[in-house]
Amino acid sequence: MAEIAPFRGLRYNQEMVPDLAQVVVPPYDVISPEEQRVFHERSPYNFIRLELGLPAPEDSSEDNPHTRAAAWIRQWKHQGILVRNPKPSIYCYEVDYKNGPELLKTRKGFICAMRLEEFFSGRVLPHEKTFQAIKDERLALMLACNANLSPVFALYPDSNEEIYSALASGRRGDPVVSFTDFAGMTHRIWPVTDTPVLHEVRKLTMDKPIFIADGHHRYETALNYRNAFRERYGSGNPHASFEFIMVYLTDMNDPGLTILPTHRLLRNLDEWDCGLLMQRAKNWFHIERFESENGGELRWKEAIRAGGSRKDTSIGFYCKGAACVYVLTAKRDVVSALIEQKGTPAPLRTLDVVVLDQVVLRDLLGLSDQFLANERNISFMHDFAEALDAVKSCRFDAGFFVNQTRIEQVREVASAGLIMPHKSTYFYPKVMSGLVTNPLSPDEEIF
Repeated sequence: MAEIAPFRGLRYNQEMVPDLAQVVVPPYDVISPEEQRVFHERSPYNFIRLELGLPAPEDSSEDNPHTRAAAWIRQWKHQGILVRNPKPSIYCYEVDYKNGPELLKTRKGFICAMRLEEFFSGRVLPHEKTFQAIKDERLALMLACNANLSPVFALYPDSNEEIYSALASGRRGDPVVSFTDFAGMTHRIWPVTDTPVLHEVRKLTMDKPIFIADGHHRYETALNYRNAFRERYGSGNPHASFEFIMVYLTDMNDPGLTILPTHRLLRNLDEWDCGLLMQRAKNWFHIERFESENGGELRWKEAIRAGGSRKDTSIGFYCKGAACVYVLTAKRDVVSALIEQKGTPAPLRTLDVVVLDQVVLRDLLGLSDQFLANERNISFMHDFAEALDAVKSCRFDAGFFVNQTRIEQVREVASAGLIMPHKSTYFYPKVMSGLVTNPLSPDEEIF
């Protein structure tokens, strides 16, 4: 069972910082070095100073981005820039955003504390692998600040929308947070403190599995933090704040939930023959060819999406300077049999990114693990037009364009205890850092 709870969040004091658009930031792992600099310059209270502080040449073990983040928290609390919520709350959170030029969507969810569970318990299920160096860096920051700075983004199944409806019934008046950020997204937050409502929401979530959508490194880091504090203070108090983590939860059936595709762009391919690649690909794929002019690209894009609508694996391909673009649609039984020979479990065999990685990139192109792990050789983009332009402008040798991983595939893979390849999902929009922070102390309890 998933055990959630209210907590006394630390939030920006809007009397001191009236425009939250100047201080909130995306999660650390999607911030580019240029954005990191821009956020630092935007406001002296920008959350980037906590989430991803700038390094300095003179950094030491006593003075570095992590220790400075802890110092900023102390200073901002002393100045009244950051203030604690007076009552334990679950934070009802809605975000309006555009998915495409015209389509306006609203994703509904809530921020709460959730008891940390080992993955083997089956109560909290991951779907992507993590990297030790990132976890080590995040743990150093967490130990310095003693806080969950940004929430893990997680999903739960609730076909009747009971949980969010129950929580929303406890909202009182206008949202305490309402602003439009630098990307044009509108955020609204209501702290819910009504005890019967909180008990009802807690009861409704007790039998729900939790699927991590975004924040696998943050979750595993919180487990390591908990274990370190258990060694220091003992594990006898199940309500100690370090036994919990701050999460943003949304219903995986919510119509506002969006997963973006992640296209693969390659460079440093040296000498290779596009025509020969397509000829070899016929063994495993049905090939469609489109002229890149006179509306051909539009029909090509529609053909890729049509394959996704049929739940086929349809991969778009374009190489720099070519007059044609291609769609490779997997011959389902043939490709599945090939991937099965590699020892890939059944829930992974139909993932577009697995077919692309194992069959196209490794078998057809012969690319090695070392090549594909090198960021100088491969890049990832979510916007179709931006990715296509990157190949057209000869910044890359070739581009492979995929449909988004479907939410039912995420559920199937995670439920089977399996892990997807890196960059398989991109849940959009990300949950902003700086909306609510969860302070952690061995002297505080969460119920």
